[in-house]
Amino acid sequence: MGKYQLNYSPNICLFCCPLKKLFLIVVFLVNIALHAQVRNMFDTIKYDFTKRGKFFVGLDGKNNIVGDLKVKMFGVQCGYLFNNRTSLYLGFYNTYGNNSYIVENNTAPQGKVDSNTVYATYGMGYFNFGIEYMFHNSRKWRLSVPIATGLGAGKYIRQSKSTLYENRYPGIVPIEFSINASYKLKWWLWVGGGLGTRISLSHSHEFNGPFYTFGLQIKTGTIIRKAREAYKEYQEMR
Repeated sequence: MGKYQLNYSPNICLFCCPLKKLFLIVVFLVNIALHAQVRNMFDTIKYDFTKRGKFFVGLDGKNNIVGDLKVKMFGVQCGYLFNNRTSLYLGFYNTYGNNSYIVENNTAPQGKVDSNTVYATYGMGYFNFGIEYMFHNSRKWRLSVPIATGLGAGKYIRQSKSTLYENRYPGIVPIEFSINASYKLKWWLWVGGGLGTRISLSHSHEFNGPFYTFGLQIKTGTIIRKAREAYKEYQEMR
């Protein structure tokens, strides 16, 4: 008897076509949902700006990666919070206490340095203006998305014992996107952190990079309001 071999190979196209249609339908529905969410966010922000703002002051710290080097920054923010959801703020950030990192060490034995060892340091300072939208606001937790742009200057120092190279970059225009989370410690004090990235419209390859933040937000407006109320009660009791 002859040998017969049954070859069964399913037609992949029979599965691909329905999957492709399903994928396109899902993408279309997601696009509609995202468009509705974005439109709702802008409508909400417009509504928030019709309410009276509350003044706040905040301290902020950023740990950045710039040119593969760690850069610490400290900043202060002040602005107004509208309808307990949308805020506008001005800030100033500057580098501090940054260590020099070894970027070249070709002639020294492993684990040691010599006169040819090259160190590098980045520095940066800028003012920024931003808007922050709070998409979750519970009694203890707040989640928000800040977007900010700024103007400042930066520098890059590269040195060894015998050489010094310093390059300054005026006119840095950083744009920062991040997502933040804050936790309420006291009625007047919040602590928070976040993750984000920086894109510089000038000298982008030097100062682009990710960052994570940590900071405190002091409810100055609430403190002043409660102080006024306490003083008014004291006056009435006299």
